[in-house]
Amino acid sequence: MPYMDRIDARTRTGALVGALAMFLALDVAFLVSLIGLPFAPFSLGQALIAIVPGSLQVALIEALLYWAKILLVAGVVALFFIGGSLAGAFVASPRRTDRAVVIAVAAPWVIAVVLAEVFAPLRIDLATSVIDAAAGLATNAIVLAYLVPASLTRDRAASPDRRRVLLSGAAVATVAAIAALPLSKVFAGVGPKVGNAPLAPRRLAERAAIPTPDPSLDAIEGLTSRITPNDRHYTVDTTLVKPRVDLSTWKLDVNGNVERPYSITYDELLDMDAVEQARTLECISNPVGGDLISTAVWVGVRMRDLLARASPKANTYDVVLTSVDGYSDSFPIAKAMEENTLVAYLMNGNTLPQEHGYPLRALVPNIYGMKNVKWLREIRLETFDFKGYWQQQGWNDTAVINTNARIDVPGTTLRWSGGEVPLAGIAFAGARGIKAVELSFDEGKTWQAATLETPPGPLTWVRWVLRWTPGGPGRMSAWARATDGGGQVQTPVPREPYPDGSTGYHAISFNIVRV
Repeated sequence: MPYMDRIDARTRTGALVGALAMFLALDVAFLVSLIGLPFAPFSLGQALIAIVPGSLQVALIEALLYWAKILLVAGVVALFFIGGSLAGAFVASPRRTDRAVVIAVAAPWVIAVVLAEVFAPLRIDLATSVIDAAAGLATNAIVLAYLVPASLTRDRAASPDRRRVLLSGAAVATVAAIAALPLSKVFAGVGPKVGNAPLAPRRLAERAAIPTPDPSLDAIEGLTSRITPNDRHYTVDTTLVKPRVDLSTWKLDVNGNVERPYSITYDELLDMDAVEQARTLECISNPVGGDLISTAVWVGVRMRDLLARASPKANTYDVVLTSVDGYSDSFPIAKAMEENTLVAYLMNGNTLPQEHGYPLRALVPNIYGMKNVKWLREIRLETFDFKGYWQQQGWNDTAVINTNARIDVPGTTLRWSGGEVPLAGIAFAGARGIKAVELSFDEGKTWQAATLETPPGPLTWVRWVLRWTPGGPGRMSAWARATDGGGQVQTPVPREPYPDGSTGYHAISFNIVRV
């Protein structure tokens, strides 16, 4: 029995050291991924997204909203830590063979690469994922080789052989990373650094006329900025590993039910007449009062100009947009021919950041973000009603944006000195615009009209403010509702985002404190 207790103690120590070794290995793998390689846990997570049935994905998104992806990331990282602890226990155990040790240490990294290659080959390049995983594996093996023997107080005689095995494994992983490096350039050229200096259009035919913001609204602490900086613009997509595009090989294909299919390069796009527009994007998963909504100033070309060159056939029904990673969505040809349907390559004056669709993304007015396809690779015209990725999971195909208002200010506590206080927020109704925003402090019995700021453009949100004098300190609630440009009042009926987008009034509760 004392011997068994001794084995258990060694195993526990090895497991703790294994978790520490995995922490260091993940740190190295993450740093390596910053040069444009897929982070190994994200590769595993991407494979799991492909494996999980669509119906289960919808249920998880409906229940967790944007927390679904956060929990997925946390889950795959936890799996790596579990694998690291098991590997450490194997290394510390005197009963394990060297082969078992190698398998245990390599398993999380190899599984991530293999599953990503089998289930997500369009999103994750094999050569680049091998480099990141090999860097993590090498670090993991080296740390285990030195920390496990040093942490054990007995039976050190066996440690040199075990250390030799682990160091040999680290050497093999390093060789694999070096060997994969030239292949990564062949198969997944990471291209230029994106999201910084813009490659400007040569003919900006239409510049956005953005009115000067109201300084009194800018002074309200907590109110959303009128234009969202790129690093704060929301992102929602089906990938953990963002596609990286090499402009030297990338082209946009326009084909399908057309008379003259063709391909166009990025440089040729810059030669076309460009349009600058302020535009708000909102995710269909955005809950009432949620933050999956942002506004930016975009530059691109009209989609109808691209389609006219291909000469669509008369019986065309849908325009299908496909990303470089295989994601597809669609909308009717009439929507594609609208004046304000764009394909954009600049965002707030800079080249599209990678997470926002570099080098090219769609911007389609009045519909939710899922149809504004990023990393655009192909525009294909079809004679039927094409169902995209999310439509196959039951989400709305037309995806028209619901009228909504959000209260940003106040927060949970309102400090009041006896005069007027501002309540402020945003409202959005897609291309329909916002005619009015009203607030109620008595659960909808009466309503007070807010003042609207001139919006950045006809396709953006509008900021609003109501300067209000409380009746006294204490607990208070407020409801907000908007009326769109056509006079249609926002529905009070609460509804979850799936499958048509959320509805209902945004309501807040706050405590008024006299100061």
